[in-house]
Amino acid sequence: MKYKTYIEIAEKVGIYRWPGFIGIERRVTKSGIRRFLMAGFSWTDQERRLPGWLRLWHQIDWVRHTARTQLHVKIPPELWAEDRARLAAKLAGDSGNDFKEERKKALRWTKR
Repeated sequence: MKYKTYIEIAEKVGIYRWPGFIGIERRVTKSGIRRFLMAGFSWTDQERRLPGWLRLWHQIDWVRHTARTQLHVKIPPELWAEDRARLAAKLAGDSGNDFKEERKKALRWTKR
């Protein structure tokens, strides 16, 4: 893997905080990259007002896109299992009809 430390990854993608991430000094792994990016995701004020499932979907989508395009790392599907389950549960608990396109994309991703 190209990156040796999480600090290098933070500089590359522009993450300046990582609350709850333990292991900053450990060896970089794909699982660690996913956890690090999830912890470092920054919410905008507009996103804070969105439903919980949509905020989680934006976070997951950003992590997938950032890992693939900026870090050139493909995170294996089995590492996403917990996030798929959390997103599916949040989608099932939301009865709103807003954000139909986003909901379709998120549902499709949870079923893969």
